[in-house]
Amino acid sequence: MNHLGSSHRRTPSVMTDEQHELERCKQEIERLKQLVVRLSEIALRDLVKSPQSGRNVPECLREPPKS
Repeated sequence: MNHLGSSHRRTPSVMTDEQHELERCKQEIERLKQLVVRLSEIALRDLVKSPQSGRNVPECLREPPKS
């Protein structure tokens, strides 16, 4: 009876190399998303703190002129 239990333990679900790589990539993407959020928060905080910073904001980030 003991050998049946041990044979069951010897056959865990084994992930392929591709599955391991996919899982690693998913974790890395999640980490990068968190870094982007943190960087955005820091940049916005800096813009709010510095009233003169509006002149230093790249054109592509400025609000369009109001009609």
